[in-house]
Amino acid sequence: MATRRPNILLVMTDSSRRDTLSCYGSAHAVSPNLDRLAAEGVRFEQAHTTAPVFTPARAALLTGTHTPVHGCVENGISRRPDLITLPELLGGAGYHTIMVGKTHFGGPAAFDVECVLGGEKGATVEDDYARHLAEHGYARASAHPNPIPPDLFCDAYLVDRTIEAIMNRPADRPYFAFCSLPSPHSPLDPPGEWAGLFDDVELPPLNHQPGEETCRPAHLEALVGRRGVESEQQDGPLDLTAVDAQRRLYYGLAAYCDAQIGRLLDHVDPDNTLVVFTTDHGQQYFDHGFNDKHTFYDESWRIPLIMRWPGAIAPGTVADWAMTTDLTATFAAVAGVDAPTLQGSNLLDPAVRRTCAASVLHRSLALATDGWKLEYYPEDGTGRLFDRRNDPREQHDCWSDRLGVRQQLLEALLSWRADLTDVQYLQEHTHQGGPVAQRVAAQTARRTGLDAELRLSARVPV
Repeated sequence: MATRRPNILLVMTDSSRRDTLSCYGSAHAVSPNLDRLAAEGVRFEQAHTTAPVFTPARAALLTGTHTPVHGCVENGISRRPDLITLPELLGGAGYHTIMVGKTHFGGPAAFDVECVLGGEKGATVEDDYARHLAEHGYARASAHPNPIPPDLFCDAYLVDRTIEAIMNRPADRPYFAFCSLPSPHSPLDPPGEWAGLFDDVELPPLNHQPGEETCRPAHLEALVGRRGVESEQQDGPLDLTAVDAQRRLYYGLAAYCDAQIGRLLDHVDPDNTLVVFTTDHGQQYFDHGFNDKHTFYDESWRIPLIMRWPGAIAPGTVADWAMTTDLTATFAAVAGVDAPTLQGSNLLDPAVRRTCAASVLHRSLALATDGWKLEYYPEDGTGRLFDRRNDPREQHDCWSDRLGVRQQLLEALLSWRADLTDVQYLQEHTHQGGPVAQRVAAQTARRTGLDAELRLSARVPV
């Protein structure tokens, strides 16, 4: 690993599936800039978001902890305010911290420079982006068809502000810049020629079998809006014409994001900047019959992750497992910060490697290994099990058929969940006292946030 402290540029989109990038094997994606980034760095094949929904995932990035620790287990729930945050860690190490775009961290976070988007890109709010558009005669809210020119639209505006902040940074300090783009999240409003980019492109068929929703757990169906008083998903057969139109706009919007990211990459020092691209989560876009996230299907839980740092990362590398919290730990490590309470590992350290991914979302848990994926819903005492090698489209539930595998994975998952601990709180609030207290204090001092992750990797089957 290189010994110098690099600048750090994190580019995050919202709701980017892996099939929006050609470097992940998509035959229809238009992603030349991110493909180039992958060719110059490392692409993670088994990257998973810490939680497949935006606020819990972004709170995990900010705090480097899993949802039960930071407290935001679903959208609409604030995170705990006492956990140390990524800009605090890096700022304390002398980094100039920059935040541009969508936050949704579940609470405030202090950066040296902030250009924050108010609400979603289609919202009618008053912010710097709204004033920018008003100067050119356009309204802030957008939809399809989008009248705003590509060079004025939201993602281009945020890239411009990121470039500006990097160029105006203090010359004597390394920087951490977080460029958080709201696309390709809905509204599906690609501007200009990007709206028709996929009009004549053959898209793959949906990953969907009619009637499969009748076999899904009740908690999953409720989370994605298909059951209960908050039901918002379409009932009955899919309108395939409407679905096709939405998918084409989605991939066009993702391609537009790639073009804007390419402009940003052209303005960073390639030799002294750790560049990371990822997303907060994916999206179903009617694979498995509905359009949402809040689910552990690969389309939503498994995400793209690319890193480039010449001298520290060999070009064209393909790695395996990573999670959102690993980014927090990696940034702290390259900045020279000792942060033992983080629940992630330094992705640049070959001595520490995950062999799986685990997640908690609301009242559900999941574990993915090389060969299997287990979902568990404690309230109902039920779950699902998928054979990832022989059923990569996740269409055949093995919960009732592979009892031995189910038991082994379930024990590993529940042990991990019980093992998750707020190590920062323990270290800050453990005091010396009598013999028992002294023994507890000694044990607490040895604990790290990574302990539960390492024990989980040791428990799962090879």
